[in-house]
Amino acid sequence: STISLPHSRFYLCAIDHLVRPPLLMAHGDFALLAANDSGASSGAGKADAVDRARRQELLQAAFREAHAKVDLTSWTWLVQGRFAAGFIVLLLLMRVVAWSQGNIPGYSVLGIHFLTTGADLCCACCAVPLFVGGSRGYCVRSGCVGPALTLIFSMSMVDIGALVSFLLVDTPRPLAPESERSAVDLLEAVMGVWDFALIASVALELALCASAWRLYRELRVAGLYPPGSNPAIGMKKDDEVSLMELVCEAEDAKYMRQQWQQHCSCLGDAPKQDGSQRAVVNDGMP
Repeated sequence: STISLPHSRFYLCAIDHLVRPPLLMAHGDFALLAANDSGASSGAGKADAVDRARRQELLQAAFREAHAKVDLTSWTWLVQGRFAAGFIVLLLLMRVVAWSQGNIPGYSVLGIHFLTTGADLCCACCAVPLFVGGSRGYCVRSGCVGPALTLIFSMSMVDIGALVSFLLVDTPRPLAPESERSAVDLLEAVMGVWDFALIASVALELALCASAWRLYRELRVAGLYPPGSNPAIGMKKDDEVSLMELVCEAEDAKYMRQQWQQHCSCLGDAPKQDGSQRAVVNDGMP
């Protein structure tokens, strides 16, 4: 049957009123869920920020504690290193003054004194920033403690070699007639200012190397070196500061130590394995 126009309009209005409220309710529910999601995400973001700030505060507290520990355990070596570096600088100035006054070493030992002077200059350039800054200095933050230690150790070995060469090559200076001799002339004939500077240089560089090594070891144990270490964790139990770190990085020293331990364990197991094989063979024989 057909529906007249007034009746069709009535039915359309009824359908519209029945369908529109659920749609509006659905849109309202989606808006409410979106608001809840945004609130939850903002709450999670605030919690993450608080957690991050708390971790940052704990890390800063661990750094302060580690610095205080290093300052307490290594202040003796810091003072010793500063004195050694200062006296090395004085030795350099003394050599400059002696050269300017015409006191020049002999031709046979001139290269030796030039070598030890260069070693003193390199040690002073590396040690002064390290020992003046301490555990909070730029050398520690930039990771230059290891290279500085290696250079100081190398220059110490160079200085020792120069001293040995000097003792093999040097000869006493000729003396004036007996009537014109003095105690100073006799002393200078045996040991001159350059010779005393060479001996003092060897002693000071060895003291400087020992101080730098002890400071480096304390920094490694406290977790302040190399940069990026976590002082709250420190060194692992299976790690140790090896003397090989005088000439190489910590990772290289650890790798070489592990390889050496594996090699030694293989050599130690070889006789046992051979003995067990011989025992099996002997047991199989009639």
